[in-house]
Amino acid sequence: LLMKDKILLMKRKILLKNKILLMKNKCLLMKHKFLLMKHKILLKNKILLEKHKNLLMKNKILLMKNKILLTKNRILLMKIKILLKNKQLLMKNKCLLMKHKFLLMKHKILLMKHKNLLTKNRILLMILMPNLMTNMCQPKQNLRLRVIHHRTNLF
Repeated sequence: LLMKDKILLMKRKILLKNKILLMKNKCLLMKHKFLLMKHKILLKNKILLEKHKNLLMKNKILLMKNKILLTKNRILLMKIKILLKNKQLLMKNKCLLMKHKFLLMKHKILLMKHKNLLTKNRILLMILMPNLMTNMCQPKQNLRLRVIHHRTNLF
């Protein structure tokens, strides 16, 4: 009986050890699962890091494109300023052209007045010519022709 008890006790010890080993095994399995999860997370992080790097590169490219567009915009702004200046100069030119036309008209009017005065002077010369001839025939006389001012109303 004692032997049987010893054997039973031994069996119990073995069962207990097995139970402990089983618990350790479960614990190791849990650790393994945990490490596996950690590994999966790290793997996902690595993928996300690669995506992040790709996005960062795309961002840098977009930034460069943005800088190029900004430069183009500045160039267009300069062109617009030049066009505005050209428009102002064109307006000044039109104004000067109008002044020129006005002065030209004034000149034509003065030319017409001058022609009118010339015609009046010719008529006066024709009237005075016979008197002038008679006066020239007389010796030692000072002859003076009256200068007729253009504003004098002759007719």
